[in-house]
Amino acid sequence: MALTLKERDRRIELIRRKMRERGLAALVVSGSTSRKGHFQYLTNYNIPIDYCYMLLPLSGDPTLFVFTPNQARIAPKRSWVPDARYSPDYGASIAARLRDIGAADKAVGVVGMEVMSAKTYLTILELLPSVHFVDAGEIVAEARTVKSEEEIALIRESARLADGAWVAGRGAAREGAHDYEVFAEMDYFLKRRGVIEAFNLATADTLPAFPYLPVGNVLKSGEAVLMEITPRYQGYYAQLTAGAVVGAPSAERDNMVKVARKALEKGIEVLRPGTKASDIDRGRGRRIHDAPARRARRGPGGR
Repeated sequence: MALTLKERDRRIELIRRKMRERGLAALVVSGSTSRKGHFQYLTNYNIPIDYCYMLLPLSGDPTLFVFTPNQARIAPKRSWVPDARYSPDYGASIAARLRDIGAADKAVGVVGMEVMSAKTYLTILELLPSVHFVDAGEIVAEARTVKSEEEIALIRESARLADGAWVAGRGAAREGAHDYEVFAEMDYFLKRRGVIEAFNLATADTLPAFPYLPVGNVLKSGEAVLMEITPRYQGYYAQLTAGAVVGAPSAERDNMVKVARKALEKGIEVLRPGTKASDIDRGRGRRIHDAPARRARRGPGGR
């Protein structure tokens, strides 16, 4: 399952329409291993390490700037951008490309201003003193808000994989096992199915209120393991937070699960276009607070 060139063209045209509306001659798109969403949306390139940049002109082909010669050879095969260039100095390379496309004295949007290094930013301004940089991150953010059918399919697959990872983790939640064994089974399930990146947590306690990284605790009968599973499949996340009981569940725990299920069903019931997230939260919250014999547990921030 992979995104098509038709999807690429849809995105680029949508972004360029917004560029024309704002009078932008080009976009400089910044990305890093920790902040790569906007960058990958336009390039379909998953940054393996460090930072990368893409320059998207209003017309013509985009250019990808990467930090090693090996990446310059590999990136065209693993992205939508055939023109990938090794750059030992991102600022100088981007400035030269802006000059090439006639944008040295034009308005240029920056996507990922918080990711672009100060050195890169200052170098471009030093070499192109007449260029006018504007923060254009919202152009891509708005485009990403409404998902295409291809994107929805990837999100659903990511959710399916999260469910499978939970089953794998639950199977490892047995008395005498370590919490990191649960964590490992979750991760192994995802890696075997092509999920290279995932944000996973697993915490064991009597009544765990918030998932965290495993610390080597030995699981005891009656405890629960709270798992947070967030696979990033082909650039698309789905998140599942679910638990697994070590041994037989208590009556109290069974009741908590029933209350939580009713709250979830209430949230789904009001989930439709135009509904505010706060409305969904209120509906779920009422179900929980109206439940008899509830035991309050507070996590970070009082939640």
